[in-house]
Amino acid sequence: IGMVLKHFPGYGGSADTHTGQALDPRPLSDFEKNDLLPFEAGIDAGAQAVLVSHNIVACLDADYPASLSPAVHALLRDRLGFDGVIMTDDLALQAVTDFTRNKKISSDFVTQYHAVLDAVKNGTLRKNDIEQAAQRVILWKIQLGLISF
Repeated sequence: IGMVLKHFPGYGGSADTHTGQALDPRPLSDFEKNDLLPFEAGIDAGAQAVLVSHNIVACLDADYPASLSPAVHALLRDRLGFDGVIMTDDLALQAVTDFTRNKKISSDFVTQYHAVLDAVKNGTLRKNDIEQAAQRVILWKIQLGLISF
């Protein structure tokens, strides 16, 4: 069993991202006093994964859902020192499809695999970032006893 902390950086009173976009207008100080505390405790306790919400957290990035926001990921990696697996909720949730204006969004593995390959080829994603992410997943699987050698 692996620990996954969710929904980073906090859900607050936001709307349901299964049914549409959710904007969280609270200041960063509210997150620091409340929402980030359980994530900090979980990270300190050895959590191996964090699921990032699809909320738009205005104080961190008013333009992107947290799951797609470099600023939110930087908060998790740089400020909180998390070095495990970062994952998102289902990318086919309404909050993401609304954000992308219903461009082809899929949770299908084969579709996403090819989308990642295309993103590396066109420079949207760096190959090194993909390799680091894969290493984190493999390390987590080793820690869980799912892979041994």
